[in-house]
Amino acid sequence: MARHAHELGSRGVASAPAAGRDGACPEGRDIGSPPEHARGPKRAKSERSCIVTRALLPPDQLIRFVLSPQGVVTPDIRRALPGRGVWVTANKDRVAEASRRKAFARAFKKEVAVPVDLADEVDALLRKDALQALSLANKAGAVTSGFEKTRSALEKGEVLILIEASDGSPEGRRKLVGLLRRGAGSSAVSIGDAGVDGPEIIASFTSSELDLALGRPHVIHAALLRAPVGDFALARCLRLHRFELIEKHASGGAERCGAARKNRNLNANLNRELPGWDANGANRAAGQKSV
Repeated sequence: MARHAHELGSRGVASAPAAGRDGACPEGRDIGSPPEHARGPKRAKSERSCIVTRALLPPDQLIRFVLSPQGVVTPDIRRALPGRGVWVTANKDRVAEASRRKAFARAFKKEVAVPVDLADEVDALLRKDALQALSLANKAGAVTSGFEKTRSALEKGEVLILIEASDGSPEGRRKLVGLLRRGAGSSAVSIGDAGVDGPEIIASFTSSELDLALGRPHVIHAALLRAPVGDFALARCLRLHRFELIEKHASGGAERCGAARKNRNLNANLNRELPGWDANGANRAAGQKSV
């Protein structure tokens, strides 16, 4: 029976035998991880090398890619798919650059098939993952929605972060942002639309996306509440935001990643499965056809 990537866990990843004297990566170890004899005491599992920039970064700041049985480069956003992987900085421009410069073929040291829309595919997977995390947080009671309920939670100091629909009215947002600013202080960092300074907000999703994730209509204003499951959802939302960040800045911050969002099929994205291999070895990466 087929397994999803998030069901494989550590059992689905090949073990990493000791490195040889030449320091080459043995079968099972990701490319970009330091050889055993070159690793520091804390560096063994904490850093990987981006195949584009060569920078050493924590895994949370990178996207792992593996090869399907057909040799197709496949994103592994939960770092659970089996096989040797390579790592790219978790940024849409860096993933597109890796495809354009044939960095995957050099890293895997073989001919590989790279989907033409790989960066968009990763974007869709991260978006789905973030919306799923919001849905789980909502079921656990860690999300409130509606202007009055959100304002009440802000006044009680229960809010971890605001969630504002990107296509919602700015007036209600300004009022809630003002309440959060007074509660959080001016040192908080904004992650929302350009022009909203000070407090942290999530403004990466449309109202329709929030409707589907939270199971209620016309969601414009919402908030993650202070709870462990809220922290988990926040981490997933921030990962999506950072992946799209350069693209937003390149468009002046006013266009909500227009090219990536114009053709998005919301229902299809929410029903797409995360990457995994079925019983016949077929690739089931979201948005990707077998080759």
